[in-house]
Amino acid sequence: MKQSETRPDPMRVLRQIASETRRRTLFRVYLGYARGVGATTAMLDEGRRRSGRGTDLVVASYRVHGDADGALRDLDVLGVGRQRPDHKQLDVEAVMARNPDVVCIDDLAAGITVLATVHLLSIRSTAGAYAAMLGGTASGGVIDDGVLESIDELELIDITPEDLLERMRERPVLRPAELAVAMQHELRLTVLEALRESAFRVIAEHADRQLVGFMRESGVREPWDVRGRIVVALPVQRGLENRIRRAATYAATQDAKFSVVSVRTKSTTDEQKEWMGAYAALTHQLGGEFVHLHGRSVARTLVDYVHDSLATEVILGHRRRNRWIPGDTTSMVIRRLSGVDVHVLRVDR
Repeated sequence: MKQSETRPDPMRVLRQIASETRRRTLFRVYLGYARGVGATTAMLDEGRRRSGRGTDLVVASYRVHGDADGALRDLDVLGVGRQRPDHKQLDVEAVMARNPDVVCIDDLAAGITVLATVHLLSIRSTAGAYAAMLGGTASGGVIDDGVLESIDELELIDITPEDLLERMRERPVLRPAELAVAMQHELRLTVLEALRESAFRVIAEHADRQLVGFMRESGVREPWDVRGRIVVALPVQRGLENRIRRAATYAATQDAKFSVVSVRTKSTTDEQKEWMGAYAALTHQLGGEFVHLHGRSVARTLVDYVHDSLATEVILGHRRRNRWIPGDTTSMVIRRLSGVDVHVLRVDR
């Protein structure tokens, strides 16, 4: 790619390759939570292993620190002569023309059978979450979180923050001026610890998505007791912050994931949109997922979501009434759910 060209969309390239080569694209990604953890080294080592057993493999893009010839030894680098620079950008057309079995791409783009790397701060949601801490988003492109769903194998290249800082000081990963700046921003110990924790969460969520996908493909509709999944039903009204906080606390005690779900059956006012935006921000801050749903029936829409997400528990709010009404939302949800624990919180007017 030329500097002036637009970064290729990973999903578009994957679809293009899959359609033109008529073979399934396997996507293996090495996740690094900071520069210097060794994601590129791990990818190139795996490339050498595959090439050594006869796989047609090329390196399409890379960025190495130090001896480029040593880092890329025994590997076929696409479009590079005998003198190998310390970095090379992706040329999608060249990859398509070469049509290898496996392609190595440093700093995620796309491929055929892809070995790739991705920096944690190159994921859009993570970049946004850490922007304030780092004084702005990291330089370079970002990928949408949805790209993670297309990855077949996601491996975390892990190293403790203390060992990483020692490596950065001892090896020429960054120039001295760059290292001095980075030590004040993304290489602060507290930042590295938080990034590492976020990387663990990305890996756990990826494994969880794969398990849920396998269960759906296998026709499993009942919850599989691996890790609890709690759904909190939230009506469109103000003053529900404490309910979200209580749900997050309860989920933490159960070591469970939690989602706050709001079902809209009609258009909302600007004031209601403001409430829901605040609830969504609070939910994400507490480590949960906020989901907006649309449907003609709150009960049916909520029950469908609970089944599809394989939730194990549901938390509902129920206004106190003088008599029981069999057709209200709470009653319909309880009647339609099976194999799921339902908690009903009394809500006074």
